[in-house]
Amino acid sequence: MGGCDVVELAETYGTPLFVMDKAQLNRNYEEFYTSLKSQEIDFEIYYSYKTNPVPGILRVLHEYGAGAEVISPYELWLALKLGVDPERIVYNGPNKGDEALRCAIERDIKLINVNSFNEIDKIENMARELQAKPRVGVRVSTSGGWSNQFGFGIKCGDAFKAFEKLSQTNSLQVVGIHVHLGSGIRNTAIYETATENIIDFMHVLKEKLNITVRYLDIGGGFGVPTVKSLSGVETRLHHDFFRPITPPDTRGAPSIELFIGKIVNKVRQKCDQYELHLPVLLVEPGRAMTSNAQILLSRIGDLKIYKNEYDIALTDAGINLTHPLSWEYHEIFAANKMNDECNQFYGIAGPICTPTDLFVKNKQLPSLEVGDILSIMDAGAYFTSFSTNFSFPRPAVLMVAEGKSWIIRQKEKYEDMTQLDGL
Repeated sequence: MGGCDVVELAETYGTPLFVMDKAQLNRNYEEFYTSLKSQEIDFEIYYSYKTNPVPGILRVLHEYGAGAEVISPYELWLALKLGVDPERIVYNGPNKGDEALRCAIERDIKLINVNSFNEIDKIENMARELQAKPRVGVRVSTSGGWSNQFGFGIKCGDAFKAFEKLSQTNSLQVVGIHVHLGSGIRNTAIYETATENIIDFMHVLKEKLNITVRYLDIGGGFGVPTVKSLSGVETRLHHDFFRPITPPDTRGAPSIELFIGKIVNKVRQKCDQYELHLPVLLVEPGRAMTSNAQILLSRIGDLKIYKNEYDIALTDAGINLTHPLSWEYHEIFAANKMNDECNQFYGIAGPICTPTDLFVKNKQLPSLEVGDILSIMDAGAYFTSFSTNFSFPRPAVLMVAEGKSWIIRQKEKYEDMTQLDGL
């Protein structure tokens, strides 16, 4: 990765270790940028902070041109701390905190996407108090994708009521519509249907409320070819009956260019139908930007015979670092034995004293020995977000490029783990 031998990195920096490839990060950003640029539509790219909130990674993405999509007071604080122009910050999420909303209004960020009627009242009152006029959008739920605690339903009429309420205020600029359809989506039709629903709704807003939507925020959720969500059946068969999980079929996975092309074509088609101005398209990729750019390295410390007579490899990275493996397939390699035949089945367990830390039950790998290095691939989405210091310090994060490596997050010390406690 990045011109570096990852086995040598493991020896130099120790394990477990997250490694981020700067060049792959750049390629992923450029894929979004060039795909959108080729469509000749106004667009803006915002990286989803919750996906991988390591400041050293965020800073690189901001240098490339990405804005910040944040969903919490901490993430808003972090974006401002990293020097992101408030004009390049979008604030999403349910149940936003009062302090963070006040900060967003005072700093005049790009867009606050409201998620509830109560939030509309809260923002309006704050805007009046601060004598400000913040830009707001409305998070909607369409006929497909996430709903429940997220946004206002178009079909049930709540989305129209939200815009109607906003149109009656004098303190808010109503400029956007936001939707987030899910995570790891591998079907372009989901985006096309949602886009069609939204443009139909934009036509209704123009006709009945004279609201022109300037920003169409399509969210993120674009899947990557080498990761797949596990079905309930696959999970049960793997964990209860030790059946190996079938890797994803990468051949049918849409490219980012195809995703963007399908979305923009639908936007043009529907806007032409209703004679609407083309909105500025906002995209908020997370997984598709960082997943395949980062790996997690761990070392085998022991091998143990399990009751059905195959070995369990005991590693120094457990469920405190590998939580996404509970719902997703990620490829795992023996990094120091890449040319060896994968001819044995192993369980993979971590160092935490709980049965749930046997996080892979049956994986075909080369013949393993104590000291071998395992690489969990596509560890750039939600691995660092969900990592905890459950009994062990969180590991370092390394950046690599052009044969060089440098630490962007130090390994936690024991003192770091107790610094908020009165010892």
